[in-house]
Amino acid sequence: MSLHILPGRARIATLRPLATAIVVMLASAAAQAQNQSMEERLRAQLRITTTQLQQAQNELAAFKGGAAAPSTPADIEKVKKDLSNSQAAERKAREQLSGVKQQNQAALDKAHAQIAQYRGAYDELLKLARASEAERQRLALDTSTQARAVSQCEAKNAQLYAVGQEILQAYESVDMATVMSARQPFAAQSRVKLDQIAQQYGDKLYEGRFDARSSNTAVEQARSQ
Repeated sequence: MSLHILPGRARIATLRPLATAIVVMLASAAAQAQNQSMEERLRAQLRITTTQLQQAQNELAAFKGGAAAPSTPADIEKVKKDLSNSQAAERKAREQLSGVKQQNQAALDKAHAQIAQYRGAYDELLKLARASEAERQRLALDTSTQARAVSQCEAKNAQLYAVGQEILQAYESVDMATVMSARQPFAAQSRVKLDQIAQQYGDKLYEGRFDARSSNTAVEQARSQ
């Protein structure tokens, strides 16, 4: 199984959604902070407006109760107008505050949804990275095992070459008298000697052969570790 390594552009394209997610999250956090600052200002304005409304209500109640009689009817109208303006300002401030709260809640819900989405994307990227690392380690193990198999093959070939050289030297040293005596019926001793030599060289050739099955077994054992 071959490992498909992503080129530079492909890796950038893979990581681009994560970078975009981070930028969006930062922008959402900045917008949420701005909304919170606006909410604090509206709360302060609402407190001021409520205080003014309370003062206007107290003044109107005092006029109605006769505790502080106004100099002219215009003063009463002015107090009523101030009270009406204060009530309108309070309603507006409460409406604005409610709108900002709704915006903050919507931004918070959106941020939570984006965080869940980008967390899933991050987990997927992490899974891919771990799979790629596991594949890299497997290929590294296969490469190392193949290198050992090639080294064994070269060593076996060297042994076979050495055995072949020994055979050539041995037959070069056998004289004609030895060969002729081996063909005679009474030359059993010489024939046995040659058979022993042939058996020895046969054993060396068998030991020096390269067995692909043993190499494959070594590969499987290395993988299972």
